[in-house]
Amino acid sequence: MARQHEQLNISLDENNLEKSAQAILDVIRPQWQTDNIKFKHFTEGITNKLIGCYEADKGFGCDVVLIRIYGANTDLIIDRDTEKNNIIFLSEHGLCPPLYAEFNNGVAYGFSPGQTLDPESVRRYRVQIAKEMVKLHSLKPKSGSPPSAGLFPKLEKWLAIAPTGYDQPEKNERFKKNVGSIERLMKEYEELKKTIESLNAPAVMSHNDLLLKNLVYDAATDKISLIDHEYAMFNYQPYDIGNHFCEYAGVDEVDFSRYPNKEYQLMWLRTYLEEWNKQNEINSAVTDEEVYKLYTQVNKCALAAHFFWGVWALIQSKYSTIDFDYLDYAIMKLNEYFARKEEFLAL
Repeated sequence: MARQHEQLNISLDENNLEKSAQAILDVIRPQWQTDNIKFKHFTEGITNKLIGCYEADKGFGCDVVLIRIYGANTDLIIDRDTEKNNIIFLSEHGLCPPLYAEFNNGVAYGFSPGQTLDPESVRRYRVQIAKEMVKLHSLKPKSGSPPSAGLFPKLEKWLAIAPTGYDQPEKNERFKKNVGSIERLMKEYEELKKTIESLNAPAVMSHNDLLLKNLVYDAATDKISLIDHEYAMFNYQPYDIGNHFCEYAGVDEVDFSRYPNKEYQLMWLRTYLEEWNKQNEINSAVTDEEVYKLYTQVNKCALAAHFFWGVWALIQSKYSTIDFDYLDYAIMKLNEYFARKEEFLAL
């Protein structure tokens, strides 16, 4: 059995991942033979680079080690110490695989078997998703003191480092034309903060990034796993749900018409609240009023989710080396925020 959570003074080369990953495997899987190791590259991520390492004769899925190299300057937007603590905390509660090692520019951790979801299957497995989210949301902080939501402190930090423009003329022109200015976003931030704080929603342990590729369905157990906990923190309960609904639109081919309609949301939220009562030993039936109250909170928080990832993408557009049009993504998210603002705030 591999030793848990090694701390290694090693830096991996993101342009030569397979060769440099061997240094990590030599420590956490010393019994593996070099000529029997195979690698699988995961290309869906838009924050980091990720490979799965496994023994060729046993096949992918038997004992897979994931090695993730942090994207350039992502420490500006992600607290890596918090991320590592989250993996350890969630692993202790059986909600994610263990952390095997941390190194200078990344981590090695366990693998959740199954298939990542797509726009069709996310609806098919809505009950399993709701159940797994309730498990996460029901966790209590180690400190024992009431948690506070991290959404606005993080957004405030991001807005302080968000670019006011770009060096490339074409890119800068797109920014000015479609985003305007950071001052404009600061004004929206203040309004959004007042709206969300007035909901008095509880703060729960949240994933905060439940896009389709971070949901893995395992047919053998009929369960969903929530993976990649980089953005996990205590946050508003309806935010995690609202953000998940926003992610029905996809990332590579964004289609906001996939955002769940009212009928679907009410059905989903009733399942969630029934599971919440069950897991938290609340012996009362879920009322229509409770479902509708959560519905209004979730949709207002969905606005905050569009805004959150819009600001995130503006920062990534300046610093990331990953081949992805972050500015285009920022513009799409912020446009959807403004398009839905009046409708959702009126709920």
